[in-house]
This record gives sequence, C-alpha cells and structure tokens, in this order.
Amino acid sequence: MAPPDSGTDTCLWTWSALAMGFALLAAGVPGSSLGLFGLLADVAEQKGVPWWVAGAMAGAATVMGHGASYLFFAHLGQPVLSALSTKIPHVGVAVHRLRLLLAQDRPLLPLLALRWVGLGYTQVFWLLATAGIGRPAWLGLLFLNDWLWALIWTYVAAGLVRTVPGAGEWLVPGAAALVAFSLVAGVWGVVRHLRRSGGAP
Repeated sequence: MAPPDSGTDTCLWTWSALAMGFALLAAGVPGSSLGLFGLLADVAEQKGVPWWVAGAMAGAATVMGHGASYLFFAHLGQPVLSALSTKIPHVGVAVHRLRLLLAQDRPLLPLLALRWVGLGYTQVFWLLATAGIGRPAWLGLLFLNDWLWALIWTYVAAGLVRTVPGAGEWLVPGAAALVAFSLVAGVWGVVRHLRRSGGAP
C-alpha cells in the first residue's frame, strides 16, 4: 500500500480552509473578503487551478454560508436577531437600514447592490429569514449575486498575481495579516461593547 501523499493532503486542507473562510465570512463571522481573495488567488496560481474554478469554489462556499445563516434565523426567529442587534452595534445599524429598505416598493435591486459595497449583505439573509420572506426568486438572485461577486473578485485577484512582478511575495503575508487583523478587530469590538453594556464580565 502506497503511503499517503502529504502534498495532496496539504492541498486539500488549504482548499478546505479557504472554503470554510468564505462560508464563515458569509455567515457573519468578522473577516476580510479582500484578504481571502488574495490568499485564494495565490493558491490557485501555485497549484495551476484556473481562476474560474477557484472563483466557483469561493462562490459555492459563500452561498453555503448565507444559506446556512438563512436557515438558522428562520428556525430561531426574531428574538435571536433582536438580541444580536442590541448587543452588537453594527448589526443593529445594518438591520435597521435593511428594514427601511424592505419597506420600499422595489427593494430587490438595492439588496443586490449591498453585495458589492460589502456592508450589510449578510444581514439581508438574517432579516429575510426572520421576516418570513422566502421568495424562491429573491433567494435565487441573491445567491447568484454571490457567485458573480466571487468570480469577478477572483478574476481581479488572479490577474494581479499573474501580471504584477513579485506580487506573490507580498500578497500572501499581506492577505493573511488582513484576514487576521479584521477577525481580531471584529471580535474585540463585540467584546468591548459587551463589557461596556454589562453583557460580559
């Protein structure tokens, strides 16, 4: 029996970690999508994977994260969203703005636009779930928007790695630092607010 290929195992772990990162980011865990796309582009370049394959993976993971968060909030309902909005300031602000947006006559296009500005798109799925708005056409377009977003950003990041001399040398440490910093900053912001509001010791 041949020994396991450690290179293959490492590759699988790398792709799995990237997919998990995109899924967790979509579900609402603090992080940097730009940092993840930088890491994704470098791995794709190193492994000879076409940008569209890497982008499709990122899109699928993002859809999975948004879909899971939709099901989570559809099951637990409004009390959980209200508690999060109270304890985490930026979530409360995003939810308030989204409620105003959903009250408009044609909210779908503005909701889709949020994917591209990176503010509040995760909370779109939370609010739709708790409000009982599960229109298949809406969800399908929102998920398709995820795929398009992932493909375009992967194309841009892969092009940067390919065309800029020495990009790989600074892209990986820079992207990793950006992901780590955004995660720590996001968690610290929540903890600090909880301490100030008396929600944590």
